[in-house]
Amino acid sequence: MKRGFTLIELLVVVGIIGILASIILVRLNLAREKAKIVRARAEVKQIRTAVVLLEGDSGEWPGHKTLDDIETGVSNNEMWDLSVQAAGIIATDGNFARWSGPYMNVMPKDPWGNDYFFDTDYDIDPTAGTQWAAVIGSFGPNGDGQNVYDSDDIFEILTAQ
Repeated sequence: MKRGFTLIELLVVVGIIGILASIILVRLNLAREKAKIVRARAEVKQIRTAVVLLEGDSGEWPGHKTLDDIETGVSNNEMWDLSVQAAGIIATDGNFARWSGPYMNVMPKDPWGNDYFFDTDYDIDPTAGTQWAAVIGSFGPNGDGQNVYDSDDIFEILTAQ
């Protein structure tokens, strides 16, 4: 009498292993995406800390914006690239009084490859009416470099109305 597995038994085992592998891969991708969100939140907090240091030294926000001034209804008040000298975080354009930076060595890209932004008229809760704030942020997982705000944005508030 020969002992062994039938073809059906082998196919069932291979099928079960395939199902388990696909479940693990889905979970792994979800864990990776959550890790990117956590990383973006940490980097936004780090950039916020750098902006607070810039505030303390120069009395200005990135782009030579006035502290605590929420610029509601102003066009083109955003800084889409915080690595530029006018942002004052990693270098200065020479116009920041008492600049003692750099406040960060490099400006990272968010985990999805986009620049972090600074905006002095960001609507922090568009579903509950308009509530303006000055924020440092990322466009989040669906950030496609098009500079479109939506519900998956990751941001830190500097000040709010």
